[in-house]
Amino acid sequence: MATIYKNSGLVLSMQSAIAASVDIESATNANPGVFTATGHTLLDGDIILVRASGMIEINERMFVVANKATNTFQLKNAATGTVGIDTTDFGVFASGSFEKITLGTTIPGVQEFSPQGGDIKFLDTTTVSDTRDKQIVAGVTAMSYSLTMQWDPGDTAQAAMQTAFETSEARGFRIRWPNGRYMLFYGSVGFSGMPGGGNQAVTTTQAAIAMNGAPTFGIA
Repeated sequence: MATIYKNSGLVLSMQSAIAASVDIESATNANPGVFTATGHTLLDGDIILVRASGMIEINERMFVVANKATNTFQLKNAATGTVGIDTTDFGVFASGSFEKITLGTTIPGVQEFSPQGGDIKFLDTTTVSDTRDKQIVAGVTAMSYSLTMQWDPGDTAQAAMQTAFETSEARGFRIRWPNGRYMLFYGSVGFSGMPGGGNQAVTTTQAAIAMNGAPTFGIA
């Protein structure tokens, strides 16, 4: 039986700091994939944003560091929580870098978060020789979240979201469930700060996050 998750006791966090970019020199196509960055100072459990060409499956995605060594590290596997992800069938790494992200801003007062996009995209591959239509899965549509928040212009998290919006700077985010399961994603922020709501209801405001890369799931 599948584990049932409820939107209760969730903690939503946003990037409060991002460190300088560090070059990744190589990445293996293996299970687990091993990443080399000579002299890195990462620790197991650190959260990083990875940018990569060639191995596009990890580009602009956030991961938790696992099994760090002097010059290498792995990207934590969501299924096991310990072993690094399997990169065997990923693209061949050409170049890349990582930035350590601190998720020190907790976002309070979120009444609803709604996903958009993520719909499966198909390509028609039918030829004139075929007697029936054919198609293949080509990916998913762009993904985003919309948030309904309790309006509070004095809240530091809402101020940080508005700053990110006004400066057009992407941010890292995490949604964490009480059992330690989490979702990481990185994207651009929309936040106007406009208050609204129904008659004698809680004053709310709207926000949105458009994901740059795919989400990453894991468990602490």
